[in-house]
Amino acid sequence: MDSVPQRPLADFGRRQASTQDSAPWSVAIFARDEADSLGRCFEALSVALAGARAEVTLVLNGSSDGSEGVAPGLMRSAGLQGRVWSIRHADKSNAINQYLHRLRPPAEMHVFLDAYAAVKPDALRRLAARLAAEPLARAVAAVPSSGRSAAALRAEMLQFPGLHGSLFALRGSFVERIVAAGLRLPVGLYRGDGLIGSFAMHDLDPVSSPWRPPHIAVEGEASWILRPLRPWHPADLRRHWRRLIQQGRGRLESAAIRATIYPGKLGRGGFDSIPGSADQLILNFLAVTPEAVPDPLRDPFGAIVLRRIRRAVPPAAEALEPHLVATVRP
Repeated sequence: MDSVPQRPLADFGRRQASTQDSAPWSVAIFARDEADSLGRCFEALSVALAGARAEVTLVLNGSSDGSEGVAPGLMRSAGLQGRVWSIRHADKSNAINQYLHRLRPPAEMHVFLDAYAAVKPDALRRLAARLAAEPLARAVAAVPSSGRSAAALRAEMLQFPGLHGSLFALRGSFVERIVAAGLRLPVGLYRGDGLIGSFAMHDLDPVSSPWRPPHIAVEGEASWILRPLRPWHPADLRRHWRRLIQQGRGRLESAAIRATIYPGKLGRGGFDSIPGSADQLILNFLAVTPEAVPDPLRDPFGAIVLRRIRRAVPPAAEALEPHLVATVRP
């Protein structure tokens, strides 16, 4: 492993394009305090990538569990190549923005993977094959196979296509179009996968281009495995509590995004009308839709979210910046 000093970025991924061949696949892994899961994630990914040329980009966001120290060695031990980046602010949506606009290498397919998920051996090849077979598809989704709600969610995704944040892929040409249009996820957005799915369904234009399900293919044979939550473990109890809060936030976000991207009370619509902050997105929506303010009795988690939003201090710009931890090569 060659460690590379931190330095300012100037579209790192695009600089690399002039010095190395385009890899057919790029795998972006997003992690927050997942030091215990990284080895399992990397080993499963190594099996899934056997014989393929691929570049791995691990983006740590807000990690304080020593992930920076262990991730490069674990990546190298798994036989993967790529880079490890760290962002001080804990926010996956910002991490995705940084990957799309600054860190991504050139690729035919960009895979998005959560570090707590272990991909099945054939998952990535199935995603790539489905993209090749579906010329209208801008994105392809894998389906869950573990967890109490996996079967129901899998059936729902097959009937109503959408992206699941743990594992999905975007066509390289579609990623280039997202970047060229200057589209970003609002910082703090919980359901970033849902908004990316909307980018795909509307072909980047929710005002003029109707919702088209063929723009997302769902590959029912591609999946991943999650480590079961341990209800007695403090870290998993905190994770479950945080998930309940985030689900409350997600309900507010979904309503706010619909009200923003389509013409109406909030203006002309369009993805470029979405503010850069998810907190501001929600506050703008509630200002014109007071009946949507969550009731503490009927939606206690939504009420907790709104109380936190009203007290929140926006992150400093430098806290959103990625810093290179290490480059890993065979």
